[in-house]
Amino acid sequence: MSDSTQNMGEFELIGRFADVLGTDLPPEIVVGIGDDCAVARRGTDFDVYTTDTVVDGVHFRRGQIPWFDLGWKSVAVNLSDIAAMGARPLHCLVTLGVPEYVTGDELAELYRGMAAVTAEHGGTIVGGDIVRASELFITVSAVGTIAGASGSEDGLPALLRSAAVPGDLIAVTGDVGSAAGGLKSLEDGLASDREALMERLYRPTPRFTAGLALAAAGVRCAIDISDGLIADLGHICKASGVSATIRAADVPVSPLLKEAYPDTWTELALSGGEDYELLFTGPAELIDGARDAVEVPITVIGEIGESNGIPDVSVLDGNGRPIPIGARGWDHLRP
Repeated sequence: MSDSTQNMGEFELIGRFADVLGTDLPPEIVVGIGDDCAVARRGTDFDVYTTDTVVDGVHFRRGQIPWFDLGWKSVAVNLSDIAAMGARPLHCLVTLGVPEYVTGDELAELYRGMAAVTAEHGGTIVGGDIVRASELFITVSAVGTIAGASGSEDGLPALLRSAAVPGDLIAVTGDVGSAAGGLKSLEDGLASDREALMERLYRPTPRFTAGLALAAAGVRCAIDISDGLIADLGHICKASGVSATIRAADVPVSPLLKEAYPDTWTELALSGGEDYELLFTGPAELIDGARDAVEVPITVIGEIGESNGIPDVSVLDGNGRPIPIGARGWDHLRP
């Protein structure tokens, strides 16, 4: 009897897929399954590929998020993956699964949001598909590019999850937890009173300037914060075979989040997802070299260490004592 996916996590299932597909990739593929994007060599340059799906009732609720914002976010999350590779966007394809109760006017507003985010950040929509479905879903596939450069020793000037090394500092752009605060405000029926938090939830900003600046400065390890700070740092640790320690007091958090949730803002900042800031590691001099070129603040929050065979993330309080973390981020397949 076939095993059920009910008790399987997203990343366990991805690992099984990778085992089935194997590691025998065409020579032009330099990064396969397991990073923010796949990477293919094209002459002296590199193309990056990513895709993401949002489903009504799982990732959003129709009627809660405006159609324009839904269009913006469904594309922005893919553009953020491209930014996390240190690449710039080229094109997007969009596939819609459309239930019969969704109107043409609603879908037009959805596409206005998509057009707005690509007009501001790049990644022109050049095609796609429309199918009938029982629930509304939106799948976006995006392509970006990295110009060939002397860059890293292996000739790939990209930001990768697998490039963290012991001794690296851990840093983040902007602030974290605001999108989770927006989601909690929505759940608490307070969305209309917390517009700034809702803006962070509904209209994330892909950090292209930051990604390009980090790559140009020589930083080689990054990920965008989609599943949550702890969870995404865990992805870096697993891919790089390292451990990480962060100081909770150093994690940058918006005053608005602290004001809205004075008792739970730490957990929201550490475990809440969908901020789409860049989380990265590197030597202090490289991080300092990127600060002036990045449009948002960069904050150092911890260090990378040896794994001792168990890649893990530790969180310390202001006195250096471990903080237990309950929820460790979003998993698409966990109930």
